[in-house]
Amino acid sequence: MGRDYPSRPPARKLAPCAAFPGFAGWGPFPAPQQELIWAIDPFIRIMVAMFEVTGTTRKALTTATLLGGLILAAGGCGSAPTLPRVSAPPRPPAEPVISPEALASPAPRAPMRPGKWVASPPPLPNRSREELTKTLRANPRGPQVDSVLYGLGLHYFAEGRYDATIRHLQTLQSRFPLSPLYEESEYLLGLALQARGRYKEAFLPLRGSLSREKNPLRRGLLHAALGEVYEAQKDPLAALNSYVEALSVHPALPNTILLRERILSLAKTALATHQVQAAARRFRSGPAGPILRLEFAHRAAAENRPEAALAAARLFLKDYPGHPRREEIENFEKRLREKLNINQGRVGVLLPLSGPAAAAGERVYQGIQLALRHALEKNPGLRLQLAVRDTRSTAQSAGNAAAGAAELVGQEKVIALVGPFFSLAAEAAAAVAHREETPLLTPFAIRMDMSASSPMVFRNSLTNRLQSKGISAFAVQNLGIRRFAVLFPEDRDGRELAERFSEDVRRLGGRVSKMVSFAPEANDFGSQMRALGGLSDAQVASRKRARGLKKTDPYKIKLPFEALFVPVYHDKAVLIAPQIPFYNMQGIHLLGGRGWNNSDLIRYGEKYVEKSLFVDGFFPDSEEPRVVRFVNEFSRLFGRKPDIFSALGYDAAMIVFSSLAKGVNSRSSMRSYLSRLSGFEGVMGLTDMGPNGDTKRQLFVLTVRKRRIEHLQMITPHRAIASGGVVPTEPGPEAAPAGPDVNQ
Repeated sequence: MGRDYPSRPPARKLAPCAAFPGFAGWGPFPAPQQELIWAIDPFIRIMVAMFEVTGTTRKALTTATLLGGLILAAGGCGSAPTLPRVSAPPRPPAEPVISPEALASPAPRAPMRPGKWVASPPPLPNRSREELTKTLRANPRGPQVDSVLYGLGLHYFAEGRYDATIRHLQTLQSRFPLSPLYEESEYLLGLALQARGRYKEAFLPLRGSLSREKNPLRRGLLHAALGEVYEAQKDPLAALNSYVEALSVHPALPNTILLRERILSLAKTALATHQVQAAARRFRSGPAGPILRLEFAHRAAAENRPEAALAAARLFLKDYPGHPRREEIENFEKRLREKLNINQGRVGVLLPLSGPAAAAGERVYQGIQLALRHALEKNPGLRLQLAVRDTRSTAQSAGNAAAGAAELVGQEKVIALVGPFFSLAAEAAAAVAHREETPLLTPFAIRMDMSASSPMVFRNSLTNRLQSKGISAFAVQNLGIRRFAVLFPEDRDGRELAERFSEDVRRLGGRVSKMVSFAPEANDFGSQMRALGGLSDAQVASRKRARGLKKTDPYKIKLPFEALFVPVYHDKAVLIAPQIPFYNMQGIHLLGGRGWNNSDLIRYGEKYVEKSLFVDGFFPDSEEPRVVRFVNEFSRLFGRKPDIFSALGYDAAMIVFSSLAKGVNSRSSMRSYLSRLSGFEGVMGLTDMGPNGDTKRQLFVLTVRKRRIEHLQMITPHRAIASGGVVPTEPGPEAAPAGPDVNQ
């Protein structure tokens, strides 16, 4: 590339043979020779440009000088004959040449952007900047001015005053193109222009210097500077190559951390995946190899190409055994292997589909089938499959649940298991899930001890604990009741519900004043009524006489409770409810659990169950749109209304399907998703996952009005107990009456 020179001066008479040799603009020369040189100047420029492209600038200048000297000799160097005036063609504006006074003046420090890569300066001259400045001021046209200008350029570069560096070096090159310091000045000029952010101007000096440079450290500095120039020119691949070359040519290159960050940034944001992969192969053995290999592995994993990501991770571990991030990459490789060892869209289902419990299992499975339909409607591109195994289990037998779980995990490669239904079967399958590190979500299994289960096991059910929390929270917080009694059967569920209710009431600030039990097979509850404080008609009449009251005078028994909690199924509730007024206990709120939610409660309980309150996990007559859609489509597909078992199966499956729609693609990530589940809204309402793997959900508060079971509101009992208050909502995202009684 030719250089610009000062514009043509006016012709004037000068002393013959001026001491400074050269051609146009280097003068001064006698006028005739000056005119001739101006005429041939364009050809000299072309010659300089040709040699400069090949990196032989000094040869170009030497040839041009010899040509100029021959012309001067031909024209004479004394009282030269007058030559015809030749008009020089117009030339582009010259690069400004700074006056000696301006060169000697201080320049402001150039601002440096954060994170900018700047080369370390070459060694400084022996003379200080002040001494060099004084020399230049004293004799701006004296001998060795080129070395003074170069020394000042070095000082200003070291101080970060790149504009001053550029001015001094450009003046040196313009005034002394044959100086032995020309190539050194070009090297430093390229670095200064890059440091100042003048990338377009920096490119040629940097490339020219790189073509000549033999010193490895200086080649590394030039490559690094060119990398930034290429970035500015929007050529990320060339920039990456330059940064990688910079790191490869010399181990002592400054700011290598910044160069590595630049490489990673380019790989992450500016290069296509195939370019990152090609660069990782090309620079496999260099310092940039681990950066590029790891970025490609993560990029391939993010693009859902686990095979390519796994191959890259394994190559990383093989090629860089001592890398400080080895442990991280080993875990990454393990997760990829797990991902490839499973069928990401296949979910295993374990249910009793034959034998005595087939009807219950079928209802759960129908809920799962509808969940699959809805999940695919919402996410058409989602790959989902069900792999189903019949456990043939009952409440008393695990059946072949363990074998079915092993087959689903080992042969079908499922990402998760939904089921089994009964507790014994769930415990057998849970052992397989724990051993094979496969998440299991059972839709029932209320007898399973979740506190002792594997971290891979989760339960989506309506437990006794949850029912107790729900009815106690509503009674205390919404109705303002503080004094309670409990009438419970002497069986496992009755005792557990009575104990939990008493504890929950106490936590909410109330108290249970009486707890009375009865035999599970009992049908006469007279003794229990009397134990609660009830009186027969004869006993009431006797008390009236003792107090001097007439037979027609009102008399109310003083009871130590305002509400009676009766944790039984509807068949016992309809026997107990009439006994309360029969034994003259008035104004008592009747409370129950999900066992009360049955149409036979209305049929046989008649007026005695009016205004009673109970909770359940599902209510099919809810007006919530989500429940209406579920009930309508379930009824259309299967010819009957869904019950709570169908709803439990639906929500359990939808929890798993929603995780897949959100990107879960491995068993470990599925386990993490389930353990952190919060705010899931299914047909049974808002659902959170508890710390022991048990879901905690909203409940429907139900009552009897005019011989109909009605929905009062939704509550979130686990949050109510934790905060001391109830979280009510409008009748919402779930509802359904209790299904057939199935104890397990």
